[in-house]
Formats: sequence, C-alpha cells, structure tokens
Amino acid sequence: MTQAKRFIQSPLNILLIAYFILSIFYSRATPLLEASDELWHVGMVEAISNTGELPIQDAEHRETTWKQEGSQPPLYYLIAAGIASTIGIDDLDTLREPNPHAKAGLPQPIDNKNLVLHDEADGQTQAARAIYTIRLFSILLGAVTIVMVYRSAKLLAPRNPTVPIVAAGLTALNPMFIFIAASVNNDNLVTALNSAVIYLLLKTLRDGFDTKRSLLIAVLVTAATLSKLSGLILVPIIAIAALWSAWQRKNWRGLIILGTAMAAIWAIGASWWYLRNMELYGELFGTTTMALVAGPRLEPFSINTLFAEFEGFRAAYWGWFGGVNILTTPIYYRIMDIITVIGVIGYILYLRKCWRSGNSFQKSANIALLAMIILASLSIINWTAQTYASQGRLLFPFIAAISALLALGLDYFLRPIAMKAGLMALGLFAALIPFTTIAPYYTPPQPIDSLPASATPVYARYGDITLIGYEATDRRYEAGDMVEIRLYWQPLATSAADYSLFLHAVDSAGNVIGKIDTYPGRGLLRTSTWQAEVIYPDNYAILLEEDIEGRSALRVQVGWWDFESGEYLSPVDAEGKPIDSVMLNVGGVAGEATPLNTEGFIPVDNAHFGNVIQLKGYQLSEDNQTLSLWWQATGTPDDHYTVFVQVLDEENNIIGQGDAPPSFPTGYWRNGEQYITQHTIQYPETPTTGEYRIITGWYHPVDWRRLSTNTPDAAYEVARITFSGS
Repeated sequence: MTQAKRFIQSPLNILLIAYFILSIFYSRATPLLEASDELWHVGMVEAISNTGELPIQDAEHRETTWKQEGSQPPLYYLIAAGIASTIGIDDLDTLREPNPHAKAGLPQPIDNKNLVLHDEADGQTQAARAIYTIRLFSILLGAVTIVMVYRSAKLLAPRNPTVPIVAAGLTALNPMFIFIAASVNNDNLVTALNSAVIYLLLKTLRDGFDTKRSLLIAVLVTAATLSKLSGLILVPIIAIAALWSAWQRKNWRGLIILGTAMAAIWAIGASWWYLRNMELYGELFGTTTMALVAGPRLEPFSINTLFAEFEGFRAAYWGWFGGVNILTTPIYYRIMDIITVIGVIGYILYLRKCWRSGNSFQKSANIALLAMIILASLSIINWTAQTYASQGRLLFPFIAAISALLALGLDYFLRPIAMKAGLMALGLFAALIPFTTIAPYYTPPQPIDSLPASATPVYARYGDITLIGYEATDRRYEAGDMVEIRLYWQPLATSAADYSLFLHAVDSAGNVIGKIDTYPGRGLLRTSTWQAEVIYPDNYAILLEEDIEGRSALRVQVGWWDFESGEYLSPVDAEGKPIDSVMLNVGGVAGEATPLNTEGFIPVDNAHFGNVIQLKGYQLSEDNQTLSLWWQATGTPDDHYTVFVQVLDEENNIIGQGDAPPSFPTGYWRNGEQYITQHTIQYPETPTTGEYRIITGWYHPVDWRRLSTNTPDAAYEVARITFSGS
C-alpha cells in the first residue's frame, strides 16, 4: 500500500482535511474583524507590533483598540505580532471604521451584524493580509487540538477505534470550534496547548513519570498560562494526578522532577506577567481590571441568572457566530442538546461500569478529566458573575476532556455506524453554515433594474435619495412580532456623506412601538458608495415592543438623517412639495386590549353583518352629531371595511353622513373581540323639522360592496331622531 493511500485511509487524516477545508470557508465567509472579539484581539496585536510593549489597562479609559483583551496573557499576541510585523499592519485603520449602528450580542435583528464598515478594497491592504495569515496560524493550532483530542480519547479507549474518531469529530466538525479556529483569538493557542497537556497527563497516568515528558509538560503549561488564564486550571489537576501517580508507583523522584520543572520553567517563562499585574493593578491575575474594562455586571448574579443565561451559553459552544449576534437554525441546537444529553447519560453509565471493572488508569484518568471540566465550569461561572461573558466557547481550552468523555458516553448507547453517520451529518451541516448562516448577513444587497410588480409604488425624495416602492406583508401583528419590510431606493446621485436611515413602527396614535437605526443595506451599504439611478432593495425586520396597549393600524415611518450632525433630511414629493412624514401602511398591531367603556350604550339586537360582525349597541349625543357604535367580531372579515352612517329623511334622501373606518382595520379582527367606532355626523344643511332615520352598515372602500344584513340595502336602522326647525 502506498504512503498516499495509507494517508487517505486514515480517519484522522480525512477529518483533518475536512477541518482545513471548512476552516478556510469560515475564514472567507466571516469578514475581517467580525469574528467574536477579533476586532480587539487584532487591536492587541497591533499595539504590540507598533510599540513593542504590552498595553496598560485603565478602567477610566476603556475605549481603546484592544479593550479588555489588553488584560490577557500575551503569548498568542506576541507570536501574532511577529507575524504581523513581517507583513505590515500600519494601515489597520482602513479596515476598522466602526459601524455606528452595529448590534453586537443581539442575534434576533437581521440588520447591522457588521461591527465595522467594509468595502471591496479591504482585502488589498497589508493589514488584511496580516490578519488572514494570523487566522491561518490559528487554523493550524486548531489542527493540533484535533490531533491531541484524538490521541487523548485513544488512550481512554485503546481497543475501540470509534471513540477517538468520534471525539476528534465532535471537535473538528463543531461549527463553533471551526469559527473560532478560523479567527484571530488567543483561545486557539491555549486550547492547543491545554489539549497537548491533557494528552501528556493521561500518558503519565497510564505509563508513569518520564523525564522528557515531564519537561515537556512544564514547558507547555508555562506557555498555556502565558496564553490565557484558563491554562492555570490544569495546574492543580496536574499536581493531584502527579501525587496519585507517585503514590501508586512509589516514584517520588518523578514527582519531584515534574514539580521542580513546572515551578522553575514557569518562574522563568511566565511569572513576569503575573508580577507585572501585581505592580500595575494590585492583583495577580488582572481579572478585576479586565471586568471593569469589559463592563462589569450591573445586576446581582444569582442561580436564576445562571439558568437564564444557560441557553446562550450552550448555543455558544455549538455555534454563535459573528459578533455573538448570528445564530443558525434552532433545530440544530435542539439536536445537539439531544446528543449532549445522550452522551452525558451514557457517560454516567460508562463511568459506573468503569468503576466496577475498569483498571486503575481508566479510573484516575476519568476522575482527572471530570475534575478538570468541573473546575473550568466553576471558573467560568465566577468570571461571568463579574461581567457578561456567559459563552460556552470558553470551555474550548478543555475540549480534549469534553469531547473524549462525550464520545465515551455516546459509544455506550450508539453503534459505531450510527455515530459515524452522525459525524457525517454534523460535517455536512458545518459545511453549509458559512454559506447559509454567516455570509448572507455580510452580503450587501445587489442593485436591480426595475421595481418588481409585487412592490407598492410610492415616491419620497430625501436630498439625492428617493424611495420608489416597498413591500410588506399586510397582516395582524402582535406585541413582540417582527415586522418585515423591503424598501426600494433609487439614488439620484452618490451622496457626499454617509446618511443614516430610521424606520419607526407607529400605531394610530403616533406612538413609536418599534424602531431601527441603520445605514442602508442592513448596515452594509453606505450612501457614499451608491451608484446613481440604480435600484437597491433593502430588507428589514422591525421588532415590536412587548408592552403595546390597544389595537390600531400599523405604519412604518421612513426617514434619513446625518449621524454626525444629527440633522434630518426633509422629504418632498414628486413635485418637490414638502412631506410632513413618510408613512407606509404595513398592517395592524394588536397589543393588550383596552377595556371598552360601554356604559350608557343602548343595546341592539339581531344586527349582523356578513356573519362576521355584530352591532351590539350605540350611543348618540343630544345634538345628534356624534354617534358611537359598539361592535363585536363573530369571525374575521375578508378585508378592511369602512362603517357608513347616514341620516335619511322620509324619502330616503341622505341629509347627514359620518363614515369612518375603525382604528383597527377589520381584516385583523378576531372572533369575540369588541370595538367602538366614533362618528361625527356632518349635515351640509340644517335639517328641517321632522323625523329622520339613522342607518349604519359596512362597505368596502374600493369597490363599495356592502356586508350583507337581514335588512334592506344591507343597512341597519340604529335610531330615529327628530329635528325642530329654527
């Protein structure tokens, strides 16, 4: 068998090839500086590259280019700065022009996922090449992690070839692991180093002390603790495991060599950074200063907080992309929840079996890995109690333990073929995410040649920007719903400035019940880059407030303003006449129902219209000029109807009229709901002395058809009134 054939037939090699391909996809799908905290990690690299020194944190001046990452141990950044220095990173400012409307940490909105503003020239800069090169370095670190996960799991299950490949697959094909590995992030270095240490620790537990291995553990632990504080968590686990191994084998010399090597190498290689923290901040780890810079948690942290944030925590282990603002399809998280539960239950049963019949190594190895995960989880809880950092990806430095134990648990229940099929499905899904989940949020809308027939034509011009049409689903919205709308813009010229767009969801009383502030193109398309005379479709989803009261028609107000100056652009119509406000009809909104005051209404019997609306009562003012009608829906009308109110003389001539639509259009009514309409009756001429009839009913404002009743002319006589001549 040739060497190339043997390479291809290795499951681990196939997994590594898939990982490399996927990581390139993820790197290309995620624009520069858009991955989780990458903007600040790169800022840290830039600071070291430009000054040759580590930045000093100041909680009073938090708005730096590195923010909280300036409190991180520096090894990853020192290596990355070395890479950047060979390429050049001086033009980084051209890449990080901030998006003033960015929505970091908010997965629900579809707009403004981009933290910075991008253009086609981004990839041509030196800084871009430097960042991509550092990303490649991170990808290589991810590959090291995968290999170490595989080898660790193989030590735990030496006679079961499925467990190590499943453990490696749960790492290599985890979309979140790939996403972080394909970004500039110090997690990648500490994860690779910790994974190597875990593998070597398991070797020590199985085989006993080895001087070369002990020296390597000491070097790797030192490097890990100089990469991120999560490297420190391994130290007490190593100490306890080493004590156990020394006691079991009576090899105290090996324990002394390992302990001395770790202490000496750490003192030489890493202690300086911790002593620096003491000198600058009065604390060994710098976490208090880091929390102050990142933004301390404002409310008390409790067990309820922990449970409330667990949803996001577990999502961020399997896939929470962008600036912690892009989630994939919800069913994916449910499936991974099920897999996790099966794995945990299976591992508990495996551990019980192992405890009864396993050897000393299996017992000690499982205890060490479990203790590691528990200690890591407690440290993350402690950290998230200080600041808002409840993200499952913070467990990645211990992924060698997590993936290995999860694979053991799945193996307890599932057949090898089922687990391998599951890995293939996970890999397929991971391959789809860059194209279906990540990239679309960073792809600006492409211009079109003409307004689609499905769009409603409108015209409003704001300086050189014209709104020529829109599309929205005409429906009933509830509090907390998303109002989807597509606008069509046609710039007359390329704007000199980047103008901001506002969209306000407005009820009938003029209350703003949902809004968006953005650059066009969901934050991706600046007006200074628009082409003149082309049409840009622009999609948004406006989140309605949760505490909306009453029911009314719903409109979207559209406007533009200059973010820098705060000045608004005044809209005009096609003839250049000023427009007070551009309002687009999008449906109706049903908030919490306001109790109707029907006191004083005169009841009405057997007044039904189209089998969908019933008149229950009326109230007429003493001067016969104001009529209030009390309605109840007995179904949902097929469209929006208007109430007609007519005053007729003996010959059925109309001498007064007071038509008006309900404030909440009838097409959104639901069975059992009640409404009151108000009607001011206009009398063109003063009625002569006599008796008159007031009739009412419903008609369609477009084709004038009336809702049927059991009375003539589809109209119901409400009351008779008398006028006395002057």
